[in-house]
Amino acid sequence: MTISAADLTAINTAVATLAAKLPAVNLTDDQRKAMKSIDVDNKVFAEDAIYQITSNGAGVIPAYVSVANMQNDLALYEQADQIKASLTAIMQRLDDIRQVTGDELYAAALTSYKLFESASLAGVGNAKTGYDALKVRFAGQGRRPDTALESN
Repeated sequence: MTISAADLTAINTAVATLAAKLPAVNLTDDQRKAMKSIDVDNKVFAEDAIYQITSNGAGVIPAYVSVANMQNDLALYEQADQIKASLTAIMQRLDDIRQVTGDELYAAALTSYKLFESASLAGVGNAKTGYDALKVRFAGQGRRPDTALESN
């Protein structure tokens, strides 16, 4: 089976729509490494900090610490986490599709190679051309001669 051209177009359009709906954040590898990560414990800590600021922060927390920004960051983090979980499931399905089709494709290609090889050895016309083209894939592989046996 394959994905129809119409379905592939619809999938690509949906992915483009998804990308367009997300905030435009594109970090470099160095920026990713420099930033703090959030795990379950750090997320709970951040939630507790928001609670403490809103409950007990008057007169303690200066105005430049924006609890509204912290709440927005938490909300966006949770939304991104939810979207990521859905996309992770889709990515796993795509990996599975690639694994199955790659296995089937390579097995069929190997079978074809062996058939070209057998036909070439039997002198079937055009088989040598196909065999010579395909055997390049395996050049330099295989068992090397045992030099100890050759010297005797």
